[in-house]
Amino acid sequence: MKIKELFSVGILRRGFMALLAVMVFVPLLFLNLRNDHDWGDDFAQYLEQAENISLGKPMAQTGYIYNPEYPSLGPQAYPPGFPLLIAPITAKYGNEVVPYNYFISVFLILLAVTAVLLFYKYSGWTAAILASAVLYYNPYILNLKAEIMADIPFALLFAIFLLWISSADVTSKQNWIFTGLIAGCAILVKSIGLVLPLSLFIFATQGIIIALYNKIPFQKAIYAVKAYFFAAILSMAIYWISNVIFMRGAGGGGYLNIFDFGILSEAFATNIYTYAEAIRLFFVNPDSPLFWIGFPIASLIFAFFITGLILSFSKIPVLFDWITVAYIGLLLVYPYHHSGFRFLLPLAPVIIIYSLKTLQLLANSKSAQWITSGVSIMILLTYIQVMPGYYVPEDKFEDGPYATHVSDAFAQIALITSDESRIVFIKPRALARFSGRKAMSHHPLSTSVEIYSELKPLTPTHYLVYSGLPDPALEHYLKTNQNDTRMVWRDEFFRLYQKIN
Repeated sequence: MKIKELFSVGILRRGFMALLAVMVFVPLLFLNLRNDHDWGDDFAQYLEQAENISLGKPMAQTGYIYNPEYPSLGPQAYPPGFPLLIAPITAKYGNEVVPYNYFISVFLILLAVTAVLLFYKYSGWTAAILASAVLYYNPYILNLKAEIMADIPFALLFAIFLLWISSADVTSKQNWIFTGLIAGCAILVKSIGLVLPLSLFIFATQGIIIALYNKIPFQKAIYAVKAYFFAAILSMAIYWISNVIFMRGAGGGGYLNIFDFGILSEAFATNIYTYAEAIRLFFVNPDSPLFWIGFPIASLIFAFFITGLILSFSKIPVLFDWITVAYIGLLLVYPYHHSGFRFLLPLAPVIIIYSLKTLQLLANSKSAQWITSGVSIMILLTYIQVMPGYYVPEDKFEDGPYATHVSDAFAQIALITSDESRIVFIKPRALARFSGRKAMSHHPLSTSVEIYSELKPLTPTHYLVYSGLPDPALEHYLKTNQNDTRMVWRDEFFRLYQKIN
């Protein structure tokens, strides 16, 4: 490229807008930095696995005892990608939360900028930055980034993959290698990343079918799409190799155990409603006095998203379309549907892109940019008033394993029990991480008879009840089995029972 071309107005403007996009999202680094964590104990499992990696121990050998009758609580071990990412932080800072907050915030900033690059093709720079701000300054996302979870890093890898396949020629050797590497890394962070190689296979198969329909010889048809197969195979090879290296001792306790094909139609119907509402409510901020602005806009965004997706399949679908459908399809048959928008986070930029495609059919390019910018500003207005609430004083701790009364109780439980103890508690992974004792949980809807039968093979030695986390099933079990247990310790909040028979 010539010097004159390098400093052309167009290139300078693109560079300036890209820098502006970064500056717009840098404040995300400092919002909602917390010293504590709530009772959602997925993070405790991630910390335990990361610590094992940093110490050279088998990653899956944690204090969490997997209950096959309660698979939706979480697998025996999560994929190694996120624990690998945070292992250096865990090695240095242990359970200290703020360093992880900064780490996740960096991923969120990169995700927001990647979304801008995705939107730019359909909206121009200003509208793209505003639309991305609507997504990633959303109060839900600001709360999510304070969680030590894999969702935001996975969403970044997902967005990078979408940006890459939308702008690069995958068929060249170096490009299909990069495609496979990104897909493989996504799978390592969250198992749902498997939709990426699946979509590559589907898209390549579509190419073969179309070629054969057009009377192109089979060998030529295969040659034209072989790069997509190679990329998919490379990503699966990364997934398999990582399982061999890191998932030793993880057993069969994965999320596949959640699937029940007998209730597939029920799960499908429930998920359609659940995720449609999650998308709509994502754009409604109930804490703002202007919350009403979100309702009509959210309904329009959802309608435009569905319309844009349908219109894309009215023509020959591209790889981007297959990824979207594969991801949505898996979510709709997945029986667990209590995570709200969290499972939809990778699709957030996709929702905006299909909405923009629909808008482009209704208005010319300039008008579409103005409409996108205007709608984005209206939604952002509902965020402004609640934004100061994301400064959290350092001495504020919400109920969870970092609260003083909880940490004191866990320390006392560690003194009372032994290394061989196996404790039943509603949040077993948090208990295992912060007390150093093995822990398990029963299904919260189990009867006393069912609790007995599902826990018997796991040989519990103690039962822990906490007033801040009501557990009616365990409470009832302890009342109906008073001859088999005795209370060995209690304080104002906790009661610890020991199994005596």
